[in-house]
Amino acid sequence: MAKNENMARLESNGVSVWLDSLSRDLMGSGKLQNLIDEDGVCGVTTNPNIFYKAIHGSSLYDEEIKEGGKSSSDILYSLMVKDVRTACDIFRPTAEKSDWVNGRVSLEIDPNISGDSEAMIAAAQKVWEKIERKNAMIKIPATPAGFEAARFCIGHGISVNMTLLFSLPHYQAAINAFLNGAEDALRSDVDLRPLGSVASLFVSRIDTKVDAMLDKIGTQEALSLKGKAAIANATLAYGLFEKMFSSDPRWADLERAGVRPQRLLWASTSVKNPAYPDCLYVDSLVAPKTVNTMPLSTLEAEADHGKGEPSDFNFDESRRVIEGLASLGIDIEKVSEDLQKDGIDQFKDSWNSLISEIEKKM
Repeated sequence: MAKNENMARLESNGVSVWLDSLSRDLMGSGKLQNLIDEDGVCGVTTNPNIFYKAIHGSSLYDEEIKEGGKSSSDILYSLMVKDVRTACDIFRPTAEKSDWVNGRVSLEIDPNISGDSEAMIAAAQKVWEKIERKNAMIKIPATPAGFEAARFCIGHGISVNMTLLFSLPHYQAAINAFLNGAEDALRSDVDLRPLGSVASLFVSRIDTKVDAMLDKIGTQEALSLKGKAAIANATLAYGLFEKMFSSDPRWADLERAGVRPQRLLWASTSVKNPAYPDCLYVDSLVAPKTVNTMPLSTLEAEADHGKGEPSDFNFDESRRVIEGLASLGIDIEKVSEDLQKDGIDQFKDSWNSLISEIEKKM
């Protein structure tokens, strides 16, 4: 249990707090361990942008980069794997205490192959074998090819973080990939105890894009919907989570066999609009069996003045918000598709910048 009162309240209300950051300095300085002890941080997510900041802003990686004998891509994977292995070891007590529910560390594979299921499967298998830690997770994007790759990985005992989900159709497809993979795992006699999955629904980016569209429309009706789309979308996703993992017959069979539910993870929970409360996307999404991955600034804000009280999800009101947007010509599913494409492109840019940074230091 977190020592910080606000973070302990979140934890007691069913939220697992993960940190959306990782670097050798964070681990080597003891800061990560302090976040575990004081704030109840029980997992870590990474992405190419996080590793770019870590490697670009530090000399701690330079010696390994200069060793040579590998391609820049192999060096990048080697650096990331080493950091994730170290983080997995730091979180091992958390993983064991939670019976492998928490203590997870997520690593993203090359986003340039997000449209190729076979390439993603090969990359995921290779990285999983190199990490060699039960509490690792491989991040796979929620693309059509990604759903195929996720099913294969889960079916072969590789824990998966399905990332870059923005819409309910994305989320439903992620659940289906998980259920299919879990059924495959049962048939393959995979060890189910450490097998885990989360579905990462991105939150604040929805408001950033939709609010700009509402500002452009400019009517009183449009402006009254600002700051509501992301929470409404997330609320409906939680309703789907509750439905699928409480009353779906396929899930009931899997649960009896010992499979853990795929948890809903709230990603992109830092506030982009300074007019909104800085804990908006944490305190509005407090629910059992969820994960909230936060950048350090959001985590510190929540620890300082967050409320962490259980959210009163109003599904009817959330549907009205989505319908209100549709009446103004804003299709939340089209917005979601655009945001996913933008997200993949951003991660590709960060990955390619990482490769360039390594080549400069070689």
